[in-house]
Amino acid sequence: MNCFGGFLFLVRMNNMKYILLIVSLLILNGCSLATGSKNVTKIFSMEEVVAAGIKSKGDFETKFPESTDAKWGFFDGREVAILRYPTVDLANTAGNTTAIEQTEKIEVVEKNYAFGPKVERTMCRGDRAATRGQVASGLKVNVRGFLGFEDVLIINKSKLFGKTVYLNPSDRSGLKNCPRREPIYLAFITYGNLIILGEPMPGDDSEAIIKFLEESTLKLP
Repeated sequence: MNCFGGFLFLVRMNNMKYILLIVSLLILNGCSLATGSKNVTKIFSMEEVVAAGIKSKGDFETKFPESTDAKWGFFDGREVAILRYPTVDLANTAGNTTAIEQTEKIEVVEKNYAFGPKVERTMCRGDRAATRGQVASGLKVNVRGFLGFEDVLIINKSKLFGKTVYLNPSDRSGLKNCPRREPIYLAFITYGNLIILGEPMPGDDSEAIIKFLEESTLKLP
């Protein structure tokens, strides 16, 4: 994604020579490797989201300001989240803020925490031996089976960012044994009144996630 626009100037100097200056401007609106947006004004219902093939598995426990729905699930073998707002404007304001908070990846400064304080759903990354599909939210560990079945293990409490975290001590994706715990969702797009967040597949960068999310919207009516 090219985030820069440029202007060329020929500047006349006293000696009659010209110097070519290139002035680059960073376009901030909608320009980020972790975000994308489409100029869509339609208001989508959750029924239309489900009809597009996004399989909802649960609700976020966090109550996001102004949102009418906040669900996570799967689409084409990848975990996604849908935040729905009553208007497009709210999706582009409150929704954009929430999506940035839920995809906030930070440098590890304490133990292995590489996610912002408001991130609810996290995943262990950086350990090849960690089982793919073992996912922990900021509140509890969800162990995902091969067919997408969700089972909740609630064992051993600890504190993280002021929240209670439930961990299974035998789970390699737990906070203790995980080398680096990051947000599940590392990129998002705004589409009408929807915020759609996506997790990366192996080898994906933010642009690849955004491309996948944009392609997923083609199935919406």
